[in-house]
Amino acid sequence: MTSTQDLNYKPRLRHCTFFVPNRGGDNDNGDLDGVLDGILMIVGDQHFELSHEGAELKTFLDFKRYLDGRHTVEQISEITGISVEDTLAIVTNFAEQGLMREADTALERIPTETFLKQIDKSCAMWTEQIGYHRLWSGLENRTFRKEVFLGLILETYHYINSASRHISTAIAHCYDPAWKKMLSEYLAEEYDHSWMARDSLVNMGLSKEEVENAHPLIGTWSWTNNLCEIAREDTLGYLACTKLFEARGIETLDGANTLQRLAVDYGFPEDCLAPLVSHVAEDVKANHTGLLEEALADRDYVPAWQAHRAVNNLHDLKHSFDQYNYGIIQYYSDVSNYIPRLKVDYFSL
Repeated sequence: MTSTQDLNYKPRLRHCTFFVPNRGGDNDNGDLDGVLDGILMIVGDQHFELSHEGAELKTFLDFKRYLDGRHTVEQISEITGISVEDTLAIVTNFAEQGLMREADTALERIPTETFLKQIDKSCAMWTEQIGYHRLWSGLENRTFRKEVFLGLILETYHYINSASRHISTAIAHCYDPAWKKMLSEYLAEEYDHSWMARDSLVNMGLSKEEVENAHPLIGTWSWTNNLCEIAREDTLGYLACTKLFEARGIETLDGANTLQRLAVDYGFPEDCLAPLVSHVAEDVKANHTGLLEEALADRDYVPAWQAHRAVNNLHDLKHSFDQYNYGIIQYYSDVSNYIPRLKVDYFSL
């Protein structure tokens, strides 16, 4: 590998996320003003606190985006205006912390145990970032109106209702008999669970007809369509994705209990979410986050090309979650929008 002290070295960071404590949430693309102090850089299950007196967050993030393996140290210095010495110092420090990507191009097989551990670490990182999203901090701090919380439960209904669609797609395009059987059992356990979210929404004041005729937001459609596409082209990637979407905050018992508390805080009836919480309890009991381990139990390794594809699909799904959350904020914060969202038919034109 080229030395980090070589000006022609092209540094590339391992995949990471950032948490900005003084903004109470994720690093979206909002206001980047502020000093780089106490910012958390999350890589897998490791957390690094960044601090540099006088350095601006925006300056650091601008620098970070060129650590993509396509720019040399010298080019990064020229583009960002940061001296070569400081650029080398930052890159070297990151490398010493094990934060630089090191590719083994000769690696054709990844031991199953190694693959599973890395997927677990990455899912923990992305689940944590999803939890940092300003949708959740905004709900916790009551900075959003009541309808945003209602919208979260409405989109959760659509989210759960999509299960049979993406699971059946995975079954239809799976060529491993054992995996097909496992996915069929998964479908049987997940089929028609949306009534639990629907009944919670009825408890919150909507009618059954309003819920069942509601139209999902585009972010929700995008999430579902992305997962269906992953299920169509990459069974291993789909199984890896179950570790993310079955373990996201709202799908854990702690997350469900938080929702119960928030519902009361927003003025909805106590225990209105009891049916939805029962769905979460059933999923936890079924251990749907363990499907990937079950699928790979009798395999010693994963072909590297399949591992790369699965990880990329898993990362794309994480960003689908971001769109999903942003969509909820945008649509349900707008006082002019119909709730639940209506379909637009020809006579509406």
